[in-house]
Amino acid sequence: MKIIAIVNHKGGVGKTTTTANLGKALALEGKKVLVIDIDPQANLSQSLGVESTENSIYHSLIENTPLPLHQLDDNFYLCPSDLDLSEAETKLQNDVNGYFQLKKLLKKQNFDYCLIDCPPSLGILTVNALVAATDLLIVVQAEFLAMKGLQNILDLTERIQENLNPELNILGMLITQLNNTVFRKSVSETVKDMYQSSVFETSIRQNIALAEATSQGKSIFEYAPDSNGAEDYRKLAKEILNK
Repeated sequence: MKIIAIVNHKGGVGKTTTTANLGKALALEGKKVLVIDIDPQANLSQSLGVESTENSIYHSLIENTPLPLHQLDDNFYLCPSDLDLSEAETKLQNDVNGYFQLKKLLKKQNFDYCLIDCPPSLGILTVNALVAATDLLIVVQAEFLAMKGLQNILDLTERIQENLNPELNILGMLITQLNNTVFRKSVSETVKDMYQSSVFETSIRQNIALAEATSQGKSIFEYAPDSNGAEDYRKLAKEILNK
């Protein structure tokens, strides 16, 4: 099972949108896909139409119960979050095995791909995702400040590789919210110049349909299958499969 942690410690860069729509795109390619919401804000769960749930990933992380899986569509499953997860950080930090809880839970799962939507921080929930992951996908908004924070993520990744998960691979950096302005194109080119082959060939263009789909609790493929957003996430899925 390929386990991809989708990370950036800045909010609003497109992590949740990417987790939902890349996951659905991989499912449409015939892969069995699990998406995990490990953010206490539960944006991924809400964006896929799950507003409330009796059991969430919080119970699995803290009580060691099986991951609650909601089947959303053929080959497409969600493990939801809720606000209780905000209490998990302290409890996990006080547990000697706290960094490994998610990895232990995922050993019992059988999917082709698992995508983890991480919170906008580099705390213990994100570390859990990086310890469990085989691969890291860094979402980079085409903005100057988002680009500046990349080194913090890379430094954490290096520490995780050295101490907790030596097999963690950087799958790539995904540029999101790209448009035709000179500034955003310049940021995109700067990232590509600095990190070269680490940057995906596919970029996600700024597309209002992506935000509208999220507000309706749907993937872009259900909401606007002919949109630029749907086209871009199809391309990204194929690029990942070809890797």
